[in-house]
Amino acid sequence: MFILGKTSIELNNVIFNYADFYRFMKKTLEERGYFIEEKKYSHAPTGDKSYVDFYWKCLKNIDDYSRFIIEVDTKFSNVEPITVLVNKVKQTKDKGDGSIKLRASLSTDYDTKWEENPIINFVKTIFENIFEKSSVNQYKKDLKNELYELENEVKSYFNVQRMI
Repeated sequence: MFILGKTSIELNNVIFNYADFYRFMKKTLEERGYFIEEKKYSHAPTGDKSYVDFYWKCLKNIDDYSRFIIEVDTKFSNVEPITVLVNKVKQTKDKGDGSIKLRASLSTDYDTKWEENPIINFVKTIFENIFEKSSVNQYKKDLKNELYELENEVKSYFNVQRMI
């Protein structure tokens, strides 16, 4: 497993719709070919405000040997409903603080077909270093690009300054 990058987006007093953000993230990742495993979801009211978070492990098989993994860890605190005017129409939105962490990794031999036997595992190492090296290097570049594109899409959703 190769960890290729991590990024974090911090949001303070952001106005958004949590349900819309959740759907946006789901749609964005599914359109890129990821299968989403929701590992955690919680919503905890604390008086007038609430705490909401979710953790996803998103998987995309590239071939029978390589898999992209993007982990999405969101935490929103002090979330409270507010009323805002959008095009002269009152709408209910959420206001709060948030943190969105993204982590990308490349998994090779994700079904552990090659690691079951020490001799085959040795052959796997040779195979990766000689024959698959260019493919793995290209996959690493592609996944890093996907990570930073996802980060920019999330920043755009919240109108946060984008990366150049």
